[in-house]
Amino acid sequence: GLTVLLSLNNNNTQLGRTRKPRGGDRSAQSSAGPAARCLLSCDRPRHGMASPPPKVAVPVGEEGREAEGEDICAFDIPGKNAPRDRLRRWRQIALVLNASRRFRYTLDLARDEERENLRRIIRAHAQVIRAVLLFKKAGQKALQESYNGTKFESLSQRFPIDLEKLVMLNRDHDAITLQEVGGVSGLSDLLKSNLDRGVSSNEDELLQRRDIFGANTYPRKKRKSIWRFVFEACQDLTLVILMVAAATSLSLGIVTAGVKDGWYDGGSIFFAVFLVIFVTATSDYRQSLQFQHLNEEKQNIQVEVIRGGKRVGASIFDLVVGDVVPLKIGDQVPADGVLISGHSFAIDESSMTGESKIVHKDQKAPMLMSGCKVADGYGSML
Repeated sequence: GLTVLLSLNNNNTQLGRTRKPRGGDRSAQSSAGPAARCLLSCDRPRHGMASPPPKVAVPVGEEGREAEGEDICAFDIPGKNAPRDRLRRWRQIALVLNASRRFRYTLDLARDEERENLRRIIRAHAQVIRAVLLFKKAGQKALQESYNGTKFESLSQRFPIDLEKLVMLNRDHDAITLQEVGGVSGLSDLLKSNLDRGVSSNEDELLQRRDIFGANTYPRKKRKSIWRFVFEACQDLTLVILMVAAATSLSLGIVTAGVKDGWYDGGSIFFAVFLVIFVTATSDYRQSLQFQHLNEEKQNIQVEVIRGGKRVGASIFDLVVGDVVPLKIGDQVPADGVLISGHSFAIDESSMTGESKIVHKDQKAPMLMSGCKVADGYGSML
């Protein structure tokens, strides 16, 4: 390297330019050209490598540098031949600074991860609370069902006869089956009823009988909504013709006279049709409500029933299995039952069978059907 520097310096001196070697005069280095600069940069010590021995520089005076007009590069910084310990300390400082910068740029990621962990914890707690509530609700439901089942079993054990056997007895009208259970007297014993005093008037016992054997009601027909009446009103032939005429008039009026003035005729017809539909549907709906109310009042028949040894008035819908009901001429049989006793007791079953024939009832044919009229005599039924 020293040989190259000396040769380059001699060549530049002959051309009227001077170059300062590394360590002394810089005139030779500045005027040596790109090749010399590359060679000189290759001779510089690098970090982590042993520094080469110092080069011998050719001294050049300050007057010579100013006289020759030296071209000095601002980015050509010579090495200082720093020791390894100092270079190692600088490298450690650079690593610390880079680590702090990376930590600063990853703060947001760490915060997002912390938020996501917090969301997971909250979600897990919410799921645990929901599972506990569902488990508690299921336990309460199972406990209630178990209680109801146990209660129903205990109530059913009070009555040796079940509902299916009663239905079969009433459906077949078989007096032999009735005699097998002991007749009317045996049936009343199975139902925990007294033929003279009836059942107890205690509300709890009446409710228990309804729970086991059912209530003396029937499923009611679903009420028609007002929109059903509107739909039925729209099916009128006259209104359909008027709506078609209104649509035709509206379209022709808009085409000929424009939207601003052409909608009067068709719009007026549409308004009249809608008004008629609304009035008709409202009137029919109100009439339907009135008829339904009248039917409910008509079906809610008040009868006499023996409870606790006393005759009390009750609705036909409040009767329970085991009630003793006295009957006379003109009364309606409130429910399916069995004749206990009677005098010249006759029933008109035309409403059930369609035959206008009076049927006499006695101990040989004691079965009574709901809805029939008492045509003659009087008696009592279970």
